[in-house]
Amino acid sequence: MARDEAYREAEKKIEEARSSGATVLVLSEKGLFYQLIVRLHKFSLGRVNYQESVHWQRGLVLDDDYNGRALLEHIANDVRITVRAPYPERFLSVLTSEVKYLVDSFWTGLRCDVMVPCIEPCGRDAPGTGLFEVQKLIESKRRRREDYPCPVCDEWQDIDYLLRNAPAAQPLPTAELVANSAILAEVRGVRRQLTTHYLKTMGRFDTLDAGQRELLSKADAAYTSLIQALTDEAKEGPRLFSLVPVNRTNFNPREWTSAKFRLTLWCEHARQPLPRLNGKKSTQGVYDIELTREWFRKAAPFLKVLTGTLSLVLPITASGVKLALDDTAYTMIEEQLDFSKDIIDASLSGSEQIGGWLGGDTSTDLEHGDMIRAQGATLREFHALLKAQDAGFGGLVRVRNKRQEFLWVHKQFEGEY
Repeated sequence: MARDEAYREAEKKIEEARSSGATVLVLSEKGLFYQLIVRLHKFSLGRVNYQESVHWQRGLVLDDDYNGRALLEHIANDVRITVRAPYPERFLSVLTSEVKYLVDSFWTGLRCDVMVPCIEPCGRDAPGTGLFEVQKLIESKRRRREDYPCPVCDEWQDIDYLLRNAPAAQPLPTAELVANSAILAEVRGVRRQLTTHYLKTMGRFDTLDAGQRELLSKADAAYTSLIQALTDEAKEGPRLFSLVPVNRTNFNPREWTSAKFRLTLWCEHARQPLPRLNGKKSTQGVYDIELTREWFRKAAPFLKVLTGTLSLVLPITASGVKLALDDTAYTMIEEQLDFSKDIIDASLSGSEQIGGWLGGDTSTDLEHGDMIRAQGATLREFHALLKAQDAGFGGLVRVRNKRQEFLWVHKQFEGEY
């Protein structure tokens, strides 16, 4: 589009994207936004049709379907990120991480501090003027301080409210989602609604209400937290798999001592099991292993997070435009995951089933995924079992994303990394 028209369109999108809070990354370097435009193309308004993209020398507008719309602006020495969404924390976290990683990786010696703006009450009646360094707020919170003075007007402000715009300090939604069967039922209901709009590449999620989009964003966040918490283990093998007894008909979840289980590896890009990607008759990435009830009980906390997270993301990925699952295939995977959850719940004591092992302290904390990370030994044991049977992990290919993090993906997606 013509330059003037592009600016007018940008102004319109900016107004749509503005929200009550923003994350600011303090830095100073020319050329950053040119790299961001390329790096964040998958979120561009023009990812389908370039003519619809909105970006300029010091800003761009991005969209991530149900995760919301964002405005990135280069103002003086700051990059200001503003997200508008029912659950803005998810998209805000992704964009903040991308910008910070880009700065830390390509501009050696340049300091990058994540800041959040001040809120009401403001001593100057101008909320958003003062900026708080997130790391200092978190440190104050750890020392049991409830408020922090504004550097501009000296008004003391509530730390918890300030940190609502700090993605690094957001509590994970994993416990809330995995422990609540009603939430899973709602996510599955969303899939049925989305499948009626499967022909649309963009705009399908406009049919969802704010609550439904918030739920999908939280499911995305739960999946990402699981993957990132097991970053070290990803060097040695895949992180996603499902377990189900080989003989389901005669299996009693509450009364068994030893049984043969079928382990199926999943692609970390498609978020689907390998047989779905290789063909129904393929046995690649499918293994039968003998497990004891005692071992299963010890591994149950990790398996509950893993299986619960896969159950949440399956309805979303299964309704995708490119990787849509037919109802028969989807129902089969859904039933396997449900059966696995029944076995896991039967292996946990009452207090463990509440989900307390998922979250730990509910106070503001940067260390997301600690409880999951502590269960990483379980995954390493699985890697040892799998390598003994198949050192090639069913043909999964280890790749690195733009942030140099390891992923195990089906060979058809290797070219995307």
